[in-house]
Amino acid sequence: MLKKVLLFTFLLTLTAASITLDSSIELALKNDKRILLQEAQLQSSRSLIKESKGIYDISFVSEISYLDSTTPSTSAFVSNNTLGEKTTSYKFGFEGYLPTGTSYNFFDFGLEKSETDLGTSAMSPVWNSDLSFRVTQNLLKDFGVKVNDIKILIAKGNSEISKIEFERVVSLVILDTETKYWNTVYTKKNLELALSSLKLAEDIVKKNRIEVEVGTLPKVALLQAESEVAFRKVEHIRAENLYQNSIDVLKLSIGIPIEQNITIDSNISKKVLKKIDPNEIEAIAINNRPEVKQESIKVANSKQLVEYYSNQLLPDLDIEGLISYSGLGGSRNSNYSSAILGSPRIASKYDNGYSDSISSLESLENQTWGLGFKLRIPLNNNIAESKFEVANEEKKKRLILLDRLLDSIHLEARSSYRDVMSNIERIDASQKNLLLQEEVLYNEQARFEVGISKTRDLLEAQRDLIKAQTQYNKSLIEYNVSITSLDYALGILIKENKIVIDN
Repeated sequence: MLKKVLLFTFLLTLTAASITLDSSIELALKNDKRILLQEAQLQSSRSLIKESKGIYDISFVSEISYLDSTTPSTSAFVSNNTLGEKTTSYKFGFEGYLPTGTSYNFFDFGLEKSETDLGTSAMSPVWNSDLSFRVTQNLLKDFGVKVNDIKILIAKGNSEISKIEFERVVSLVILDTETKYWNTVYTKKNLELALSSLKLAEDIVKKNRIEVEVGTLPKVALLQAESEVAFRKVEHIRAENLYQNSIDVLKLSIGIPIEQNITIDSNISKKVLKKIDPNEIEAIAINNRPEVKQESIKVANSKQLVEYYSNQLLPDLDIEGLISYSGLGGSRNSNYSSAILGSPRIASKYDNGYSDSISSLESLENQTWGLGFKLRIPLNNNIAESKFEVANEEKKKRLILLDRLLDSIHLEARSSYRDVMSNIERIDASQKNLLLQEEVLYNEQARFEVGISKTRDLLEAQRDLIKAQTQYNKSLIEYNVSITSLDYALGILIKENKIVIDN
């Protein structure tokens, strides 16, 4: 909400003040859709880390079941040739998986109540309880922290890639915004020159019209001037359209409604080139470019996947340990056939129903333990072999892509530096040409005033000066953009703009 209020306040003041380069960048960083999309992608990648850690989540497992059955029977210990049984079961426990490759089931508690009218069962209902602990350890495949943590490490790597991509997008938005800003300044400057050029031609028309009327100048001179005015009006309209188009593009880029009226300062401030050793530009780019960091992480991820799928080629060899305790309790079966079987032999510690079952379980007297091994050797391990081969080739591909990226960045950094150097020379050359054309126009104007120069020569001198001014402005604009492009190529654009990206 604070962001929206600040933006609204800013928009209200735009009509009274010119928008600056800094404010353009600030608005672009707040509103550019590419940044907003990458923020969402970054949050998504962080959520995937949480998902990958889910393999170590502890689960609480519970189960309740009830069974009521009536079955026909010819046993002498049932009545009416039917056997009735009811069973109610309660189970709960904890299970999970450890980074060492250990599966566990702890505090698995079970309680079962059984009721029957079978005459051979001394107790009904019977309460059977048990408490068990089970551990299974992988000894070959999926053994150890490293192999089990690989998916988490890869998810963290991918999240880091998304974060670096966010930084790259921020740099790209800054470069894009500066380019559009300076293009808008350039088109406005051209509009001002077009208007100035038109006024100069109109002044000549006024002067020539008077001289034609008094007969000191041929009519063709007036026609030449009027033709030039018509041409320069078209140029002025064209310059106006280009300026309006460029400012609309800038407004959309920085998140300002296209119908909002804004102004932009037409002054072109020349950027300062910081001293850079040409022999170090490649090293600076390699150390700072986000693409290198991203590709390096992808290489590391591919190596980890090779290790993981190499482990998956191993046989399954598991050792399993179990220890459990049981309890018993119940009540005498009213259907017990004592006439045939005699009095039931029920120990007193088990004849008090549910409470005796729990008491005998707590005593830990009735213990069961076990130890076992399980070996599984796939005779055809095509799936694992295929995934290992794919992972190995992916690693090779990533190394090639990294090498190709380094070559590209070397070239881009050197080329960007050369562009800056050549633009410095262009500024100097275009400035000298501008001074020359100013002097030519001054002389031509003086000659025209005394009737030595022709209208055509004066108009041509004006056109040459406007062209020289345009070229000089263009050289300044392209120099400023090339400075920003160099910072982008070196991976230091965010730092140079003093932008801090938090977590």
